[in-house]
Amino acid sequence: MKRICSIGVLLLCMFSWLGTAFAETQSEHVTWGPWSFDWEVRDNTGLALRNVKYADELILAKASMPVVRVKYVKERVWWNPFTWFGSRADSGRCGPFQDRLRWQDLVPILNCGDQKVCIESSTQNTAKWLEVGIYARIGEYHLYQSWHLSEDGEIRPVLHSRGLSCNTDHDHHPYWRFDFDINGNGMDQVFVHEDGGADYGWGPGWRKYTNERNDVKIPVLNKTWLIRDQLNGHGVWVIPGTGYDPLKDDGERDKFADFDVAIRRANVSEDVPWSFGARGQLGYDEDNQGVQEQDIVFWYVAHLPHRAALGPTKWLTLGPILRVQR
Repeated sequence: MKRICSIGVLLLCMFSWLGTAFAETQSEHVTWGPWSFDWEVRDNTGLALRNVKYADELILAKASMPVVRVKYVKERVWWNPFTWFGSRADSGRCGPFQDRLRWQDLVPILNCGDQKVCIESSTQNTAKWLEVGIYARIGEYHLYQSWHLSEDGEIRPVLHSRGLSCNTDHDHHPYWRFDFDINGNGMDQVFVHEDGGADYGWGPGWRKYTNERNDVKIPVLNKTWLIRDQLNGHGVWVIPGTGYDPLKDDGERDKFADFDVAIRRANVSEDVPWSFGARGQLGYDEDNQGVQEQDIVFWYVAHLPHRAALGPTKWLTLGPILRVQR
C-alpha cells in the first residue's frame, strides 16, 4: 500500500524548545474542499477533530486518540523476585505505559513554519489529500499523530512511532475514539459484515449490533463495520488498515489489548481523558446499553509491534480507514 504521509517530513522535523509556544492556538476551524472541521489539542487526547462535516453533512461529533498503551515483553516489578535478575532484569523497569499526547508534549515542526499543528495539502495518485498532524516527544518515544482527509470522502487516522525505552520487544496499542453523529440526529446504527456470513435479515454476511460490545477483526472474512444514519442511509465504513511498509496490517491483539473494536452508546460523562490506567482495558460497557438508533461511539484499537532489533530510529506506522458512504 502506498504511504500517504512521507516519512521524509518526519525526518526533517527539528526541535525548537524556545519559540512561540504560548502564542499558538490550541484549536482552529478548517474548511478544505468538501470538508469542514475544528481541530483541537486538549484534555490529553492528542490531536482531535470536532464537528466533522463532509459535503455539508455532519459525520463525526468528535474523533480523537485518548491513549497509546505500551507493553514490553519483559518487565521487572518490585513484588516479583523472579523478575529481578537474569534476562528479565536486562530489560529494566519498562512499563507498561499509557502515552497520552498533551499540548506540552508537542514540539514545533521546523519545515512547517515552526507550527505545533501542521496542516498541508498534497496530491497522490491524482487524489487531493489534506494532512493535519502533531509531533510529540514522551520520554524516549517520538510520536507523530495525524489525520488524512481525501477529497473523495476518506479519513485515515495515522500513528507513526519510534524510540525505545528499554532494549526489548514491545507493542504500542493506539486507541482511536470516533463519536459518530451522522446527519446530526442521534439515530445511528452499527453493522458488521463478514464474507460468507449468514443472512440475519440484513443480507448475507450482515449483522446489526443491538447492545454495547467488544469485537475482533477476522482477516480471512474481510470483516468491516458500517455506522449509518437510520433515516437517510448515509454512513461511514470502518475498515482495518492494510499497513504501511514494513507493517502489513494493523497488528494482532494480545492479552494486554484483547479486542480490536468496541461499540458504545455515547455518554457525555465518557468523553474524558483515558481513565483506565496503563494496565486497564476499555470500560464503559457495564450497563450493556442498547445501541440501536442511538448516538454511537466506535473505538478502534490497533497493535503496533516494535521489535528491538529495528533500533530506536525506525519509524513504524499504522491506522484504520474510514470511508464515507453515500
